[in-house]
Parts: sequence; structure tokens; C-alpha cells
Amino acid sequence: MKQEAEERKALEAEKKKVEAEELKYSNEIEKLSLQLESVSDAEKAKLNAKILELQAQLADVVIKKDSITKLQNGKAGNVYIISNLGSFGDGMFKIGMTRRIDPQERVDELGSASVPFKFDVHSFIFSEDAVSLESKLHEALNKKRVNKVNLRKEFFHSTVDELEELVTGIDPTAEFNKTMIAEEFRQSNSTDELYTNDFVLDEEDE
Repeated sequence: MKQEAEERKALEAEKKKVEAEELKYSNEIEKLSLQLESVSDAEKAKLNAKILELQAQLADVVIKKDSITKLQNGKAGNVYIISNLGSFGDGMFKIGMTRRIDPQERVDELGSASVPFKFDVHSFIFSEDAVSLESKLHEALNKKRVNKVNLRKEFFHSTVDELEELVTGIDPTAEFNKTMIAEEFRQSNSTDELYTNDFVLDEEDE
């Protein structure tokens, strides 16, 4: 509930920011449109080009505003499937949902301080009813829950192949990344190997 409240607060702040941008572009377009009546043909061409550019920017802002409104007013959101090879191994995944405009922000937050390595994203699935989609995925993997007492701990034993098949069956258009990049974990292992090799070489020199 706390996380949802924070996300709704962030959405409201972002909506106000977008509405300010929308007003700014609308005012600039109106101002330039009025100038068209009193300039030469050459200047009109420049002004029209500028108006078209502003209209394109305004359209992007309106689309963003509509997306925020959907996230605010309904059950819309992004369901994410993530893993953390260095922290939990290759057979454990977290499946949750977020109403963040950029779902990667939530994933970055989860991998900030509570675990030693960042999470890898296998899929972001946008849905008008993300709550139901998340529940459907949890139900399908219920027997593979890591914590069967606290259901808010959304970790499951699975494989990337099983999860890809499950996601594709629910939403054939959803993208799924099977690779566990685990960049920080692999770099840490490489560093350990270098230290070990250096230590062995030093002993041999002695």
C-alpha cells in the first residue's frame, strides 16, 4: 500500500509537469499562428515549419498525459519479471507490478541497496489490468513460491524457458529477454579470478 501511494504521488507530480508543458506548447502555437497574419511569405514558411515542430511536440506530450491518466484512474501498469543471478542464483525470479511511468525506475530501486547486485529485466508487460495479469502469473507459479507464508514476497523458483512460455501464452505480443546479463556479478567474479591468479603467481615466484 505504501509503494502504491508513493507511485500515485509520483504520477500526480508528473502529470502536473506534463500539463505545464502542454500549456506552454499550446500558447507558443497560438502566438505563432497570430504572427502569420502580418509577415511576408518567406517568414510564413519559417513560422509554419516551427508550428509543425511544436505541434509534434505537443502531440507527444498529450500521449504521455493520456498514459499517466490511465495509470492513475484504473488498474493499468507494467508487470515485470526480473532476476538477480549474483544474489539469488539462476533459478529464482521476482514477478511484480508497478504504476511508474518508467517501470525501469522501480527495478533500479529494488536493486539499489537491499541486494549486492542489480536486477536483470526479462520482461515488461503493459496491461490495462496489470493487477489481474500479475495475479494470473502468480497463480500459475503458486506452487513454486519461495516464501509460502508472506505472499507479498513475490519470488518464484522457475526457468527463463518456463517463464517465456508462460508470458507468451498470456500475451503473445510481449517481449521476453532470456539472457541473464548479471554484469556487475560477472565483473566481480572476473576481478576475483584476477586476484586469485595474481596471488598464485606471487607464491610461485617465492
